[in-house]
Amino acid sequence: MNLYDLHPKPSTLKGYDKRFQVPELAYEQALKYGNRTPKLEQSIIRSPEYAHKYAFNVLKKRWLEAEPIIATDPHWAVVYAFQVIHGKFPEAEPVIIKSPLDAFLYAIHVLRRRWPEAEPVIAQSLENARTYSALFKVKL
Repeated sequence: MNLYDLHPKPSTLKGYDKRFQVPELAYEQALKYGNRTPKLEQSIIRSPEYAHKYAFNVLKKRWLEAEPIIATDPHWAVVYAFQVIHGKFPEAEPVIIKSPLDAFLYAIHVLRRRWPEAEPVIAQSLENARTYSALFKVKL
């Protein structure tokens, strides 16, 4: 939520002139514009979450420059792979494989097949291990 939008004279508030240095506010502004906004990208790209959201909701395609940043966060890497890439995100797999939940979601929703390298990690979550085992007919 952009609190500057709620103030009757936002330009009088401290930090108003630097508000778009905040990834969330830069993303919200780009979303209002509805198209690629290069001047805001330097802020948006600093956040895996808002880089994904910008690619998905504004660019409506892969944002190659932001992928190294997105790949640092297992959750947003999985969401990006599913919603934007519509397939594997190999650069993010070393990070995804460290998170039991995200490894499970990546295997189920992105790869749509077994991910043997991640199975020891997925097995750390009893519920996810059961679902994974049932879907792929494998014992973890």
